[in-house]
Amino acid sequence: MKKLIAILLCTLMIAAAVACKAPANEPKAPEKTDELPVGESQEAEAVPNTVDEPVEQPDPVFPDMSSEKLLGGWAVAEDVAMTDEFKAIFEKALEGLVGVDYEPIACLGTQVVAGTNYCFLAKATVVYPDATPKYVLVYIYADLEGNATIMNFADMPVVPDEYGTAEAIPEEETLDGGWAYAESPEITDEIKDKLNKALEGLVGAEYEPIANLGTQVVAGLNRCILAKVSAVVPEPVPHCALVYIYEALDGSVELLQVIDFDFGALCTYGE
Repeated sequence: MKKLIAILLCTLMIAAAVACKAPANEPKAPEKTDELPVGESQEAEAVPNTVDEPVEQPDPVFPDMSSEKLLGGWAVAEDVAMTDEFKAIFEKALEGLVGVDYEPIACLGTQVVAGTNYCFLAKATVVYPDATPKYVLVYIYADLEGNATIMNFADMPVVPDEYGTAEAIPEEETLDGGWAYAESPEITDEIKDKLNKALEGLVGAEYEPIANLGTQVVAGLNRCILAKVSAVVPEPVPHCALVYIYEALDGSVELLQVIDFDFGALCTYGE
């Protein structure tokens, strides 16, 4: 019995000694490797593109048209004077038209289409004795082949109304105190001086008189002048306006009002 107990104690002492010598289980640092974790592919890694290839850029939402005229829009002529080219277009379009004599005064503007539309200011006189002339807008289309045709006519508005616009002078005989078309559209030195005097102190725009359109006899005289107006800014976009001045009996002059005039709005394209 004593011999059996001795064997068991010896066995326990050997087992305890072996357990003390065994190293502790410490976590290992992951080994460096070029392999990706399972479940991922090489395509998932972002790789910068170093190839110099042209990249297509999207069209701009608002193209820069600061130095170009918009297709289809009316534009005031740089020089409204009747050049030989303007006269040729006007005469070709009105060739064969009888009953009214049309005298061109100015080319107010153009509209670029498949060809060009023109707006002319003209003095119209019915062909019969003592006829009273009036001023009209003559719209002409010139195609790319050199042909010219009439689009339509519109009476030139002169009479100011309460809405800040102007109307044409009625066809019936003008009553005393009413507006009448001027006998001559010429901007004389006297009219130019009166216009400049009326515009004194008005800043921000330059006024170039085009035609003397009408008068109204009051205690003195009201006058309507068609002018080309350009704002005092770089590369201004000019427009037309009706300038009304009052000429008093003592020689003084006063600016009454200025009405912007869109000549393109009266083009009805043959209606």
